[in-house]
Amino acid sequence: MSPERARTQRITQRAGVRTTSLRSIGMPRGLLVRVDASAHPIAVARADARGQRHAESRVEQVEEVWRVAEAWWRESTQARTYYRVILEGGRPLTLFRDDATGAWFEQAYSTPGHTTAHE
Repeated sequence: MSPERARTQRITQRAGVRTTSLRSIGMPRGLLVRVDASAHPIAVARADARGQRHAESRVEQVEEVWRVAEAWWRESTQARTYYRVILEGGRPLTLFRDDATGAWFEQAYSTPGHTTAHE
């Protein structure tokens, strides 16, 4: 454990806060995604912090696809491909694929009309 993480853990324990309940705000949450031959998502599942896989939800429709490439002039760029999908049961979800690593993440929103996979 890093010294900074140990310090944070000690502070939160003294304050009576369970450290397992803390989560950074606005951090992307990893998803497990199955894709079709075109690399579009066809099913989405979340894994918890212990790696336990939750139930998979089928993607009924891909509504929109867009790509964001930030700081392309820098050595360490950030490129993502976003998908706005409708999951089985009609739940909307925006997710993205980190184009550098291939990892998938949920894009959380706080505005009405946008929901996340865990709602």
